[in-house]
Amino acid sequence: MKIFYYIYTFYVWFIGGLLFFLIALFSILAMSFISPKKFRPVFTFLLRQIFNIVFIRVKVEIPDDFDYNQRYVFMPNHVSVLDAPLMVSYMPQFINALEAKEHFDWPIYGTLIKKWGNISINRKSVQESIKSIRIAESKLKNENSIIVFPEGGRTKTGQLMKFKKMPFHLAQEAKIAIIPVGASGIFSLNNKGSWLMKPGKIKVKLGNPIPVEKVTSLSSKELMEETREQILSLIEYI
Repeated sequence: MKIFYYIYTFYVWFIGGLLFFLIALFSILAMSFISPKKFRPVFTFLLRQIFNIVFIRVKVEIPDDFDYNQRYVFMPNHVSVLDAPLMVSYMPQFINALEAKEHFDWPIYGTLIKKWGNISINRKSVQESIKSIRIAESKLKNENSIIVFPEGGRTKTGQLMKFKKMPFHLAQEAKIAIIPVGASGIFSLNNKGSWLMKPGKIKVKLGNPIPVEKVTSLSSKELMEETREQILSLIEYI
């Protein structure tokens, strides 16, 4: 069975990686002429095909009363390298991400996320982090929804880790509702510290928004606990 997973892993990294590289190059070129929002349907369609080609089936559950015209801070659990393309592909809105500064220096990928409008954050510098938060606030108030992983990194155990305070300060400062998101099944397909991949199923479930009134009335700690409880309720350990 291990041999199968080694072969499959090679297939995923080679075929999936090659497709992502080609999609990234095409997208960088396209977004030189078309705004990311207009290009989004094409980009997300192409990314979803990578999941199909590598035999990963994704199911998404969105509340019936989801308001597509509102801006939100989406907060999912963080499990794997699959999370970033998964969330961009399957979230119901155009989203910008708060992303580690070093990612913007990576060849091709760094150019892609700059074109997309993601926001660089340097966690080693308080001053630079504050600037990034201000940019994110501006986007939330005037442009797009934001996605941020409240754990700040990938779990090593499959369990939800301790949350960082920054995403909750962002939601409170911007006075924007939070959408808790639970992604299930990813840890068994790939996890931190391993390059091995397995085929299987992923489920992404969006919770009901934590309304602005609650976001602004709770303390940061209370809001963190509320969001954590809701994300936990959305995760199915399958």
